[in-house]
Amino acid sequence: MTIESAHKKGAGSTKNGRDSRGKRLGVKIYGDQAAKPGAIIVRQRGTKFHPGNNVGLGKDFTIFSLIDGVVKFEKFGPDKKKISVYPRVEQPENSNSYRARKREYFRLQRERKKAKKEGILSPQLVLASGTNFSGAAPLC
Repeated sequence: MTIESAHKKGAGSTKNGRDSRGKRLGVKIYGDQAAKPGAIIVRQRGTKFHPGNNVGLGKDFTIFSLIDGVVKFEKFGPDKKKISVYPRVEQPENSNSYRARKREYFRLQRERKKAKKEGILSPQLVLASGTNFSGAAPLC
């Protein structure tokens, strides 16, 4: 003989079908990447990362850049990390790099096209090395 008590069975499925969307927290600009002023570097809850040089801390603990520069993640203390932004150091471009040679090639192409349009038959070309090139074959 079984006696049934008054209770509900399996009614939880209609109560559980909801969730909140993700908050999109985390690092937005990583170390050694460029950051412009006002760029968000990290969105976080609390100070997992502390503000360092040239960064600000928002009221929701968002760390953002104050200057144009490069982001650096640094350790301080035994188990803390801070984020700083340092001004970019401009490297002089190597005149023999692929990018420089490509730029020079297309600059010469534009000059030739312009000279042809203006009616000049053989324009005097000046290469990046500073030597003049008249287009004639060298005498070897």
